[in-house]
This record gives sequence, structure tokens and C-alpha cells, in this order.
Amino acid sequence: MKKILLLIVLFSFNFMFGCSCIFTTLAKAYQQADVVAEITVLNVYGNDSVQKTYKADIKFEKFFKGKSNIKTLDVRGNIGNFPGSSCQLSFQTKAKYLIFLSNNNEIVSLCTPHYILDNNSYESKINAVENLFSFLQDNTTKDDEFLVYFEQNKKGKSSISKLKNFKPKNNFAVYEVILNSKNVIEKVKNISEFGDRDDKIAELIQKNLNRDLTAISNKRLLIALVYIPEYIPIKYRDYITSELY
Repeated sequence: MKKILLLIVLFSFNFMFGCSCIFTTLAKAYQQADVVAEITVLNVYGNDSVQKTYKADIKFEKFFKGKSNIKTLDVRGNIGNFPGSSCQLSFQTKAKYLIFLSNNNEIVSLCTPHYILDNNSYESKINAVENLFSFLQDNTTKDDEFLVYFEQNKKGKSSISKLKNFKPKNNFAVYEVILNSKNVIEKVKNISEFGDRDDKIAELIQKNLNRDLTAISNKRLLIALVYIPEYIPIKYRDYITSELY
């Protein structure tokens, strides 16, 4: 519930301050981006109070898709100001991020898909996304639609993240959601497996996925999940998740 409220608050701030972002999943962001990479923010400087931008010197640590020689990003925001106002993004110096960029060299903002790679879960996140992205590259197309796994009435963790003694052999999995003629979920099929409780996870997805799928019923519908064991003790955070937050 706290996670849902947090999302509502974030979207409310976006509306209040003139920022409108289209949410996209981790897997969809990978498909849509020209460059997907791990970066380290080396320095932030150069507040422009009129344009509300600043500079961020970065170092590319690893590329998961595409290449770039960019050394400095133009960032929407002012250093030290509230990061939600007008799509402002507050980069932290010396922090590592997973970021999704286009080749248009646009100003990056709160709407640019990005995830901070916090130290305590860094290895789990990097290993999971590297394996997931490798699978997506070889087994999916841009026409596939990736759904965020969301349960409307969940309390605390999702039903999937309440599975006890989960011991996956792989740190990601992809499931296909198959609809019947009435656009109701008929079956959830394993495309790539965790190697533990995959049939149960598919069953829970079919039972609990909350989404009107009518508008996208003509596409192959997929759900990509990653396993982040460091999230297990966190009360309201899913450790089997389609997000990295």
C-alpha cells in the first residue's frame, strides 16, 4: 500500500508542477532506448536558473545496448532544488545509475528512464538486468508489449514476493500473457524461467494481474521479472519485481 501511495504522490507532483511522464517498464525501456548503460556521475555543476538545467559529467561503466561517447549530460533541474518540480532530475555525485538514452542528445529529466544502483543491491541488480537484456535482445521484438506486474489489492508485498523459501536458479524470468476472444487472461506461459516455482508464479500472475488489456490485445503481451534478494527483508518492497525501485 505504501508503494502505491508513493506512486500516486509522485504522479500528483508531476501534475502539479507541469511534468507529465509516461511510465514504462524496465524491459520496455530497454527496447525503446538507443543506449542502455551503467554510468557513474562524476560531477554536477553549472546551474542555469533561467533554463532550469545543469551539467553532469559522467563515465560509462558498461554498455548493455548501443554505444556513446558522451561525457557530459544536460540535465533538467537545478542542483539542490526539489527534484519533482518541472521534471527535475537530481543526480547524486559518485552514484551509479542504470540509464536509458536516445541518440538525439536530448536534455535528460525525471522522465528519462533511470534507476539508481544502490550499493547494497548493486551486484544483484546489474547481474539480473544484464541477463534479462541479453535474453530480450535475442528473443523479443519492439512490437512486444511489456506489462508491469501490479496487484490492485495487495497488502505489503505482492503475492509472488510472498513465496517462501524461493530459490531460483536464474535471476530473471519472462512470462507470456495469453488472452481469449473476450480479452480475458486464458493462460500465462513461461518463456524464460527462474527455475523455481515458475508454474506457481504463472498461476499468481493470471489470478492477480490488474490491467485492462483490451487496447493492446493485438500484441504479444509479456511480463519480465527480476529477482533482487536484498529486497526480501524490506516490508513493502517486492523482491520478485518488474521494477528496480
